[in-house]
Amino acid sequence: MDWKKGIVTFDDGSSYDGEFLINEEGQIYNIKVFKDGKAIKEVNAEEFASSLGKSIEDVYPYKATFGQNIYK
Repeated sequence: MDWKKGIVTFDDGSSYDGEFLINEEGQIYNIKVFKDGKAIKEVNAEEFASSLGKSIEDVYPYKATFGQNIYK
């Protein structure tokens, strides 16, 4: 997997510089979002998978199923 630079655009239309960890199929495994030249937050994919007792390959890429809203 390689890190690639790009731009992330959120639903509200705001855009930020980003770095994307992308696998060979083009699926995004991780993202760093930058504001004022500093990374806001990066999820450590290996640590996250390990905390579930799984490998990265077992966890990523993942799918989500959404139910009812719990916050407004």
